[in-house]
Amino acid sequence: MSQQGWAPRGAAPNAGFVLPAHLPGPFVSEFSPQGSYQHRGAQVASVIFYKNGGYTIATVRGKQNVNKPLFGAPTSVCLIARGQHQVSFQLDLPSLGDRATFRAEADVNWEVQDFHLAAEKRVVDVARMLAPSLQARLRAITRRHNLDSAQIADEAIQQELAGGHWADFGAELGLRTEVFVRIDLGQAAAQYQAQLVAVEKGSHVQQAIDAAGVARVEANMDAARSLIAAGEAGQYAHMLASDPSRAAEILGALQSQAREQRQGALDYLSKLISEGVVQRHQIEDQVQLLIDYSRSVAGNAFPNGLPNAAPTALPAPPVPLLPPTPPPVVIPQDAPADWTLRPAEEHEEDQSPAPDGRG
Repeated sequence: MSQQGWAPRGAAPNAGFVLPAHLPGPFVSEFSPQGSYQHRGAQVASVIFYKNGGYTIATVRGKQNVNKPLFGAPTSVCLIARGQHQVSFQLDLPSLGDRATFRAEADVNWEVQDFHLAAEKRVVDVARMLAPSLQARLRAITRRHNLDSAQIADEAIQQELAGGHWADFGAELGLRTEVFVRIDLGQAAAQYQAQLVAVEKGSHVQQAIDAAGVARVEANMDAARSLIAAGEAGQYAHMLASDPSRAAEILGALQSQAREQRQGALDYLSKLISEGVVQRHQIEDQVQLLIDYSRSVAGNAFPNGLPNAAPTALPAPPVPLLPPTPPPVVIPQDAPADWTLRPAEEHEEDQSPAPDGRG
């Protein structure tokens, strides 16, 4: 309501003022009076402010002055609604573990008990100013219950509201309130049923995925066995057949592996020599065997490059030659009692005729 709509100086601008049927909050309007101000009307209270910080609360029942100056016109007048009013709004309250929400309807009956505080706080919308506090109090209750316990959660809220713990709710805004909250049990039941359906559907989908995975493994089992039985060369051939564009990469890997195996053969020979497994007089034969072995995997064995199915599993390095085993010693049947195990040439000397010709 604009200032131009008020009556001339000395008249009561709130005379004939009618509050709307659905009032969002007690703060109706504010204006600056011209000169003195006379309150009229039963639907509102006037909070008259003075320059020195004092104020007057005027209703049809009289006036209440607080630090009012003896002289001086009021600087501002706030009209605050009287009587009892109601606001309604929705709340979304969390369930146990914040897995879902309860939808609730809240009705708040409010009435101003401190007109000065309501004017100072400029309470124009009770629902907007009280809903956060109301939700904070109720969510501590609903978080103890699942969706399937919506009725129990609703009963817990009613018990809390009736327990006398909410007498000061809204007092910080100058209001006296009475709060009513009800959980939408039908919506909670529908949401819970939807969750059950979603879980069942997800279970069926997961079962189908698992079954498909098992079938895929079984279908590939024979091919996998064949590939393993084919050895490393067969596996490289399978990779080459699956992706011919990787031919250069695969053949390069084969050639690199062949070079590593040749180097391994030479390292093997060096280890035999250093550990003394191969005797010096055997080195020439061993070297020849290893050279032949190395040539079997050398590049000059394939003058046209590696074949398409070049073997990668090479034969094991040759076994080192051991020193020859000496022939068994045969003891003559007519050997004397003092006959000892000596080289054959010594026994031959013993059996040679004596110089004097005696046997």
